[in-house]
Amino acid sequence: MNYNELIETISEIVNNEKIYKENLTLVYELDEQNHLKMDEHLFYKSNAPSDAFVHNEVIELEIAGIYVKFIKKNK
Repeated sequence: MNYNELIETISEIVNNEKIYKENLTLVYELDEQNHLKMDEHLFYKSNAPSDAFVHNEVIELEIAGIYVKFIKKNK
């Protein structure tokens, strides 16, 4: 999954009137490498390139009222 696929998925949910969205949280389990890549991508989308990246164990964001959480898959 990359950032564009994430936005596409969230857009489908937001635009589908049949999906109840109040207090909706999506949780994605990513392998370690993809978790790091998603964290870096989201960090640089919302921060200046000169800011120092620090990897987070849990990545949380809100898009159009839907909460999205990325966690690492357990080994």
